[in-house]
Amino acid sequence: MFVSVQRFRFPVHLYVSTDQSSLMKRFASCLLLLLVVVQRPVQAQLTPRQIDPVITRIMDSANVPGLSIAIIRNGKLAYSKGYGRTKADSTQPVTSTTIFDAASLSKPVFAYAVLQLVEEGRIELDKPLYEYMPYPDVAADERYKRITARMVLSHRSGFPNWRRNRRSKELTISFNPGERFGYSGEGFVYLQKVVETITGKPINELITERVFKPLQMTSSSYVWQPAFDANFAQPHSNFGQPETKNKPNQANVAYSLQTTADDYAKFILAVLNGKGLKTTTIDQMLSPQSRLPKQYGGTDTLSAALRWGLGFGLEQTPAGDYFWHWGDNGTFKCYVTASRTDKNAVVYFANGYNGLGLISALVNRFVGGEHPAVAFLGYNAYDDKHSLFARYVLDKGVPAAIKPYLDANGTSTLAEDKLNWVGDQLVSLGRMTDAREVFRYNLAAYPKSANALASYAYASLYAGNPSEAVTYFRKALEQKPDNDRLKKLVAQLTAAPAGQGGTRLVLKGYPAAKLVTVAGSFNDWDDLHTFLIRKGDVWECYLDVKPGSYTYKFVVDGKWITDPANSTTQQDESGNVNSLLTIK
Repeated sequence: MFVSVQRFRFPVHLYVSTDQSSLMKRFASCLLLLLVVVQRPVQAQLTPRQIDPVITRIMDSANVPGLSIAIIRNGKLAYSKGYGRTKADSTQPVTSTTIFDAASLSKPVFAYAVLQLVEEGRIELDKPLYEYMPYPDVAADERYKRITARMVLSHRSGFPNWRRNRRSKELTISFNPGERFGYSGEGFVYLQKVVETITGKPINELITERVFKPLQMTSSSYVWQPAFDANFAQPHSNFGQPETKNKPNQANVAYSLQTTADDYAKFILAVLNGKGLKTTTIDQMLSPQSRLPKQYGGTDTLSAALRWGLGFGLEQTPAGDYFWHWGDNGTFKCYVTASRTDKNAVVYFANGYNGLGLISALVNRFVGGEHPAVAFLGYNAYDDKHSLFARYVLDKGVPAAIKPYLDANGTSTLAEDKLNWVGDQLVSLGRMTDAREVFRYNLAAYPKSANALASYAYASLYAGNPSEAVTYFRKALEQKPDNDRLKKLVAQLTAAPAGQGGTRLVLKGYPAAKLVTVAGSFNDWDDLHTFLIRKGDVWECYLDVKPGSYTYKFVVDGKWITDPANSTTQQDESGNVNSLLTIK
């Protein structure tokens, strides 16, 4: 399917002159004009007839059930529309006003509000945040006292993206604050707490007053609103299966924004047209603060074209400078890119795991030109062989889906990490037979890979074969003898069952379960640390823990459940309800 495009037309002039020098100058001027003009991206016409077939085709190939897109031209909303369904097995269509998770597109909106406070002198970009509010979660590391709002907004705080255990209060610093780029949601959480302390208002209330209402973003909130229930997108796995929609009851500026394509376009228009912030402030927001590596997660090779500003990524392209951001909440994906020079932009939201596999296709068609940010993110394109294998593995089965990607010897040509990832997803679905088959192909192709060996061991464990799991965990240890995680797993699986003593936890029923564990605050929420043993009609284990209160859940064949025999529960900061155990 080809997209009709607007072509640049050049007038033909006939120059008559006996002055060869003058003629050459005119020719050179025309040539220079031509070179300047043709570097601008050629953009698709914005009509449903031209756009609809393109979007629906790539959505189907990517197994993305629903998508909402807004396109800005010359500083105005030129086109917006929803495609597909809010849920794969539903008839409700996606519209331009369907609620989606904004994921990390939450961050620039917060940055915009922070810069308003900077203009008012209520917060300083270069003043250490601890002077506004100490942070107990990281108080053990004095380096946190160097962290500023500028470092947070440009992702130079030194924090990891997220702490290793999201339920833990302990937060570490990965590198010296200000040293380099390191994408971090944790930094935004700290800055959120500081802003709430300074203003005395919950962050959603503050941003509603400062951003949502002034920009008429009537369907946007960092916490779930009852009005959203009428028209929201359901998330879907990479296999296209519907999953439960998280409806946040606590605001997190790093990822919890609920919004629509139309609303987010209003925010981008505010940035493009200088609304809500001074021009000098927007200049600073979109000025380079830190350099980016060529690949996300890298640290060594820096990109010549990529920087980060105060809330947005920045990229230099042959067609000019763009600001951009991506969002990835797992089963929700989104992306925005905009040119401040042309005031052109595109933003889209997708309710499927493979939604960011559409970046190149959508940006190429509706923005045009080369965009190094796409390569930086490294998502597989929707028509990449790894994406296609994942797309068809459930429908066709592993042997048929992988057949096109086997060499003459029947060995997989798929990348180790990509194939491993598909196997992990199958494990999460409870498709243990399929998962083990995928891992077997991976082992055949990469027999010395510790990851491939360990993944097969995990699948064996979940399939109810602990002895085989131990065998492959030990083989993985041979490749990585210093891996503490592997050592602990082997020790846990080969240890003699704990005798009576300590605190006994019992789970009745589940006679067909293959693996039952308990995870809680007493074992750092590790679901492969404390194993339950089947005895008669119950599963049991004994905990050797000190007196105190602990939250926990049983994990039955990968499914997390509260203790049916314990009616005492407690909700954590993310809204998860856990069983509460008190030991006196």
